[in-house]
Amino acid sequence: MLKIVLVDDEPLILKGLESIIPEFEQAIEIVGTAQNGAVALDLFADQEVDVLLTDIQMPVMDGLELIDAWKKRQPTTKTIVLSGFEDFHYVKRGLSAGIENYLLKPLNEQELKETFIQIEKKQLTDSVIPREEAYYILRDNTIWRWLNLRINKEEWEERLALYDMTLNQNDHAVLIKIQPTKEIIKTEWKQLVEHYREQFPFMLVTPDNEIMIGMTEKQSLSEQILTVQQDIKKQLTNNAFYMFVSERIQDENMYPQAFRQLNRLIPERLVQEAGSLIAYQKRTKHTWRPKRKQHQLAKLLVVNNEKEIKTWISNFFQEWSDHKLESDPHQMLHILNELLVMMAESDPKELSESMGRIAEETSIEGLEAATLTYAIRYYNRKKQTDESKSPIIQNVLSYVTEHFAEGMSLKTLGNDFHINAVYLGQLFQKEMGEHFTDYLNRYRVNYAKEELLQTKDNLTIIASKSGYTDMAYFYRQFKKHTGETPNRYRKIHQ
Repeated sequence: MLKIVLVDDEPLILKGLESIIPEFEQAIEIVGTAQNGAVALDLFADQEVDVLLTDIQMPVMDGLELIDAWKKRQPTTKTIVLSGFEDFHYVKRGLSAGIENYLLKPLNEQELKETFIQIEKKQLTDSVIPREEAYYILRDNTIWRWLNLRINKEEWEERLALYDMTLNQNDHAVLIKIQPTKEIIKTEWKQLVEHYREQFPFMLVTPDNEIMIGMTEKQSLSEQILTVQQDIKKQLTNNAFYMFVSERIQDENMYPQAFRQLNRLIPERLVQEAGSLIAYQKRTKHTWRPKRKQHQLAKLLVVNNEKEIKTWISNFFQEWSDHKLESDPHQMLHILNELLVMMAESDPKELSESMGRIAEETSIEGLEAATLTYAIRYYNRKKQTDESKSPIIQNVLSYVTEHFAEGMSLKTLGNDFHINAVYLGQLFQKEMGEHFTDYLNRYRVNYAKEELLQTKDNLTIIASKSGYTDMAYFYRQFKKHTGETPNRYRKIHQ
């Protein structure tokens, strides 16, 4: 839990902060508030405080004087400056004081929230931050916001002046991301960070501890890129990194565009060895598609066959490993994400956890272990749930799994299972929480989604295989459940 103290001579600002901060998802305790630095120092400097959030201009003792005095008594406290005073030459004093971030009034809530998140991460890895490093943390925060398009043009230009940075508008450039693996040796990585701080004017460390470098064409970009890769291999043990390179851009002001390209390259590490250079213009051609389809696993999960679930997952990932170099990691991740959405059963916490873990994995073996974990968790949860369902509903679910492509309705199911159709519909809605027709259409659409991505069949064939004879009805149901037409879904996700 982050313990914070708020200091500002404007009561409305303090009340506003006390109102919005508890709404953040993090565990945060507001230890107290004060209207000037002297009061804050007297009341709270001897208590345990993780974050000091203070205005700059205040009577008696201003924010920068407070920070200097506070650091002498609690050197590990992180400090954030909040001010409407826009003279950045004045703010430079704050840089030497080792502030974590500088936020302008009116407050950008998202930036404050992200600053708290970064502070929490640093709590796990450091204690006292040297002032030079604190300066870079503040600068990196600003550049990171710019790359993510979370800062307006005017503020960005002012911050450039604050850090004495300039961006070249005439030199071609590329953006490079150096991502450490789990095997990284921390001391080696820290030395690499310091090395590239000195070498490249545009360089930052991201919140995920990646190195981001902007490289201009002072000489051949290709030669410079290869030199950096070789240099990293010399400095890091076991090639514990991946190196991503954007397309060449016109000038450094286009780094946000290059940054979005790098994000699209991340899945490529799944089919490359550690130490690889993964360039946007030299991506591997993807010619292989998996024979095993996620619908098969979904079916096994529905009918609760634990042994076959494990076998399917093992075979799926073995087949992927055998064709790793020809595979499309984006498509494979799409398959896994579709399964995770199904297994999360509309639980946002479960979905966030599972997708977060999938996104962090850098190997096919790691993805297999994660998929197996969530599949077995779903299996156990569903087994307990199904045991509470009536036998007739269990039979209906199994029947849908086997015969979803055939024509069926509550009336035909009632005849097959010798039960009144109206009663069956009421029982299904009570136990499943949705109408039978909605359940059947969702099941069929999920199958159609998979066929769109993994086959070249036309829409008429896919609709028929999914259980639809009326194309207009197929289109309506597909858009209802995905928000997109079948053609657009295929185009976007392929």
